[in-house]
Amino acid sequence: YTSDPRKDPNAKLVPIVNDLSEVLKFAGDNGTSLGTGGMKTKLTAAEIATSAGCDMVISNGSKTNLLYDIAEGRNVGTRFVAKR
Repeated sequence: YTSDPRKDPNAKLVPIVNDLSEVLKFAGDNGTSLGTGGMKTKLTAAEIATSAGCDMVISNGSKTNLLYDIAEGRNVGTRFVAKR
């Protein structure tokens, strides 16, 4: 998202990212002490994955059926394109 959708009703989903530098400005803090990390943590994971030649998708983890949609290439989150 262009900002935290929990705080900004005007936040827009970013469907595909070819260059992480384009979305780093949207990252907030590292989440809560009880959470698994905020957007910066996810973007760090995206940098690792894409640098290793793997695409990565961030989507709603509570919707397990989205894994099928991701595997079929549907836009159900943000896809980070691997560096070739």
